[in-house]
Amino acid sequence: MKSQVIRCRNLPKNPKTYEKIINVKPVGLLIVTLIVGVLITILKPYLAMSGISMIVLSLFCLIVMPDRDLCKFTKDYLVLYNRHNRDECSLIYWDEVVSWHYEWYKTYDQLVIEMIDGSTEIQDMYSIGSIKKSMNHHIPGKMKKNKHFRKDQR
Repeated sequence: MKSQVIRCRNLPKNPKTYEKIINVKPVGLLIVTLIVGVLITILKPYLAMSGISMIVLSLFCLIVMPDRDLCKFTKDYLVLYNRHNRDECSLIYWDEVVSWHYEWYKTYDQLVIEMIDGSTEIQDMYSIGSIKKSMNHHIPGKMKKNKHFRKDQR
């Protein structure tokens, strides 16, 4: 199998090779919250405290809270950054994926990828919307349907 665990420094450094990058921090949603907070504060002075609260919260999340990559998509492979050692990542080639599915839990979600050698790669996720379109684009028809939601905790 070509898919393997490698050091992150051995990945290509050219950001143009990545079609999509999924991060922990929802930057788009936080920017929308910031803009809405500014608009509320300017247009509705009687709601200024709510607007200022939205501005402060979104700025705090954007500036102070840490962010990291969860996965990166290219036309040939997927990179998962879910290793215990933060210097390593899993490189998964699309032609070696048998199936994938998404599992929901009370406190987290998981992307589960089954490989041709019988191994399974698991990545913690926060939204199926951020991953489903890209997975179906690169490996169409390989999504396994879940018959039930798993609600147990780790």
